[in-house]
Amino acid sequence: MIQEKRDILVMFSYRNHKRGYIEMLFDRLSARSQQYPLQLYRGSLSDTHICVKDNQLSIIDTLTNRDIASFDGIYFELWYKAQQQALAVAQYAKTHKVPFFSKELLRIMPMTKVGEVTCLADKKIPLPDTFISSHRQIKKVFRKNPPFLYPLIVKAADGYGGKNNFLVETYQDLVKILNCHKKTQFLIQEYIPNDHDYRCLVFGGKIKFVLKRSRDATSDSHLNNTSAGGKGERVALDTLSIAAQEAVLAAAQALHRDSFAGVDLMIHKETSQPYILEGNQTPQIEIGAEIEHKMDALLKYMEKITQ
Repeated sequence: MIQEKRDILVMFSYRNHKRGYIEMLFDRLSARSQQYPLQLYRGSLSDTHICVKDNQLSIIDTLTNRDIASFDGIYFELWYKAQQQALAVAQYAKTHKVPFFSKELLRIMPMTKVGEVTCLADKKIPLPDTFISSHRQIKKVFRKNPPFLYPLIVKAADGYGGKNNFLVETYQDLVKILNCHKKTQFLIQEYIPNDHDYRCLVFGGKIKFVLKRSRDATSDSHLNNTSAGGKGERVALDTLSIAAQEAVLAAAQALHRDSFAGVDLMIHKETSQPYILEGNQTPQIEIGAEIEHKMDALLKYMEKITQ
């Protein structure tokens, strides 16, 4: 009796290697696998399409053009140079009950926005539509069939303080930014119409401080960050709707940062829909706006947990 072959995705950090090392490893394993009821496919972590659309996550392997969830199993062979993508794929595989190894991947910290987006998705947390991949794949996708409309927000996965964060109106501008920052991992997100956003400090599972950040009305920048010239002022918690507060706390919990986090929240100025932008593990306390109030919130939490 002929056994039906099971599809196994063998994941590497990159699509190829300049000396053919990745190809050699896969070819050897693939040849040997012919003795087993297995069909091996080579995948590239850095070229995966990580997409959030209407708060639903999908991850496509671009070497096979298949959704990760369609495979019977995943073997992460060489993943260390694409750790955040490895975390994303492992989380997605777990959600869709696709066997994979090793489970240590689930313990990788979401240290960039790539890992954060994946940990936040599929949990009823409102997120902007987001696309993440390599420069090669971003150019390809947005040239032919962009997943959402311009204008776009293009921001570095490891950026902070508004650095390497761009408002992009055209495909030509998108390509120019990618070409000028060839070693930077970017997220592409839909633009949420706004004139301010909020930094919410979470301590012990509760929002203890809310900073409203607003850019100058005459500014050409789309950034509200105080480190990028925006104005910051402390506002009352009830400035935020209950839905917005719940989204902030859910985001902090999903990232395992509900003990301490700075969650960035944006409200669509036309629909009032809240969106979570990110959850910082080390938000600015001793610098920026409202320093004394932020330090007080931190010190009160220190006092509370040591009673």
